[in-house]
Amino acid sequence: MKAIVMRKYGSPDVLEIANLDRPKIKDNQVLVEVYASSVNPVDWKIRKGMLKLFMRKKLPCVLGGDIAGRILEVGKKVQFYRVGDEVYGKVDIIKNGAYAEYVATTPDHLALKPQNMNFEEAATLPLAGLTALQALRDMGGIKKGMSVLVNGCSGGVGSFALQLAKAFQCKATGVCSTKNLEFAKELGADRVVDYQNENLFEIQEEYDIFFDVVGNLEYSKVKHLLQRGGVYVTTLPSFNILLLGSIHNMVSSKKMKKIFVQESKKDLELLADFVDAGLLKTHIDKSYELDDIAKAHQYSESGRVVGKLSLKITE
Repeated sequence: MKAIVMRKYGSPDVLEIANLDRPKIKDNQVLVEVYASSVNPVDWKIRKGMLKLFMRKKLPCVLGGDIAGRILEVGKKVQFYRVGDEVYGKVDIIKNGAYAEYVATTPDHLALKPQNMNFEEAATLPLAGLTALQALRDMGGIKKGMSVLVNGCSGGVGSFALQLAKAFQCKATGVCSTKNLEFAKELGADRVVDYQNENLFEIQEEYDIFFDVVGNLEYSKVKHLLQRGGVYVTTLPSFNILLLGSIHNMVSSKKMKKIFVQESKKDLELLADFVDAGLLKTHIDKSYELDDIAKAHQYSESGRVVGKLSLKITE
């Protein structure tokens, strides 16, 4: 099968096309013919070696976490899925990789593809959508009527988080650059803060959830924007969050937490329900062929992506 292989850490040039053996499934796995994947910031952070302390992959390896396609084979112990099912999901990015024509994975990492999305659109949803959902619900305890701020609302995770906040019937504020103001409004933001022309730290509002998708704001700088009992959630690990967070959270009414996204069939099904109900959509900024993976990584790394980047695997 055709796949993108990384044999060493480094620039996008370390990503190379290779022909690998098609994976053989275990009794508790399914084999998915992958029609599309997507490029997420975590992919190039792994490629550059930035996350070695948290997720070291054995080299050579295949990167990527998102897949959408059809099931070709079903293991003897798998009950829910059948050959031909259209599925999407997030594979374990440490043990597996999605930049390939075929992926063997366990059923609990998959769900039936949203009916209102094609394969390319569905492939952009799993990792970013699960991150947004679990950050707001599991870390933030989101409930109807809450006030939610999403810092970095025009990217993949941020755009889904903004829509999910509205799906949970909350007041949603998005933070983005001037050029993305209209995009944030289209996603349903009740208010948009243009960080290029407005000082976020001086706004006269307090929030139940402050979701720092970009991970560029320290808790100490934004805690005054949290209501009593409010939660600051970040996507990036730091010394304060990982080592001091648990102590801080025991003594303060305001909490700080780090989201570690988990594979979840149930959550993928919920995201699909939101999509099919018209409450969640994806915006594909650019679509790349597998051969152009280096260009896709370069663009993702630029920080200019609006929404998501899709990766076509199989026609």
